[in-house]
Amino acid sequence: MPLRLTRLWIISLLLIAACNPVALILPRPTATVPADNLASYKPALLAGSQDDLALLDRPTRYWLTLTYEPATPALTGSEDVRYFNREAVPLNEIYFRLFANYPGSGGKITVSALSVDGAPASFALEVQDTALRVLLSEPLAPNAEANLHLEFAVTIPRNAKGHYADFTANDSITTMPSVYPLIPAYDAQGWHIEVPPPYGDLVYADVSLHAVTMTVPTTMTVIASGSTVDTKDLGNGTTVWRLAGAPMRDFDLNVSAQLQKVSATVGETTINSWYEPSDADAGKNALKFATEAFRIFQDSFGTYPYRELDIVETPTTAGGIEYPGIVVIGRDLYHGTREAEFFEFATVHEVSHQWWYGMVGNDQVNQPWVDESLAQYSSLIDYEDVHGAAARQTIVRQVFQVPYDRAKAAGRDAPVNQPVAAYDESDYSAIVYDKGPLFYDAIRTKMGDVVFFKFLRTYFERYRYKIATGDDILKAAEDTCGCSLQNEYKEWILSPQK
Repeated sequence: MPLRLTRLWIISLLLIAACNPVALILPRPTATVPADNLASYKPALLAGSQDDLALLDRPTRYWLTLTYEPATPALTGSEDVRYFNREAVPLNEIYFRLFANYPGSGGKITVSALSVDGAPASFALEVQDTALRVLLSEPLAPNAEANLHLEFAVTIPRNAKGHYADFTANDSITTMPSVYPLIPAYDAQGWHIEVPPPYGDLVYADVSLHAVTMTVPTTMTVIASGSTVDTKDLGNGTTVWRLAGAPMRDFDLNVSAQLQKVSATVGETTINSWYEPSDADAGKNALKFATEAFRIFQDSFGTYPYRELDIVETPTTAGGIEYPGIVVIGRDLYHGTREAEFFEFATVHEVSHQWWYGMVGNDQVNQPWVDESLAQYSSLIDYEDVHGAAARQTIVRQVFQVPYDRAKAAGRDAPVNQPVAAYDESDYSAIVYDKGPLFYDAIRTKMGDVVFFKFLRTYFERYRYKIATGDDILKAAEDTCGCSLQNEYKEWILSPQK
């Protein structure tokens, strides 16, 4: 049985070491963490995709126990994390992102306790309190694992305006995206803990496995990434929801006592559209847009492996935002206060992000075009299929070319392959969302449709559940067509046009 590392035993070892000049190496304490059973994540996946879990290279595991209090409103909980060092170098620290502390969000997350492998650990807040640095007592060697435990509390702002108003509580819904401590990506540049501008996405992370137990008032429904495994009414006015999400880059949580839903099934996947009772017609339209796009993208790109996809009406001011297994769409689109065409376009764009960002990941902060430009062009692919071949030229000209030409005429052209922070908000849209898709239209014209769609399927399969870069896109395209696309890449992605 395991040895207990008592104080007397440690003193004895130290006395022996004092008489013997051999270095003393004490074992890392072992933490008590939940059983690590991959089968527990399978309910989130289609039967034919459950073997995908075996393809993953030691993904981070998150086990969360959460309680939502609507009166405050607040979320309290604990988090157990098993993290594997998959890097070639030892790690002296591990970072967590605390996105609830994003400047101007109006909310706050406070970590009250933290341990590593069962021993209390020191931590420090950095980067405007959005990064928590866990100081390791000894380096975490390559291929080694660390088991961390955190206790935290989140204060949720009411009727928030910061960062697209997507972290907020109002009378109909509480939205909590990426709200619990999340380990960011580590790559050749090290840990990614920079704070992007408020018009950019926040998360750059590897896929991981999420098991969430959440207690909410019985009158409320949890709408979250992944799938609901089961619910249990505790008989005291609260219900416990058990959720599983895998493989996913982050985890979105929403609770509501008011939203209604309409659903459709595509293959084995259930698509739910959640909406305000007064917005039933718009909620049905959202479902129609999403199911049409889902069919087209699954045929064009590759299999969506999850059992559910949720489309949710929220107060966000962004038009739409993507999360793994969830698309949130702004309430003003349901109310018709913005152009009707944008409702469809925004919904389709965000659904495409389930492939580009959700499954094929990228650095959304420093290479946002990798997912955003392709998501924009994917919307064109949907429109072309749904509205006819002429829609391609209409979208290219009116949605992409005209706004880009306007920016270029004003002297604001720029390379597409830049961080979000390289642009102001207007130029970010014109360059990443308008110029970027023109690259895809240019290579599609050169390749022809058959080879172009083969390239998209090749790119998806090659980088599914991984992180891709702009260079990876180029290589997948050139490998597929057997041609050089260097001129198109330089013209549209790497350089401002003359």
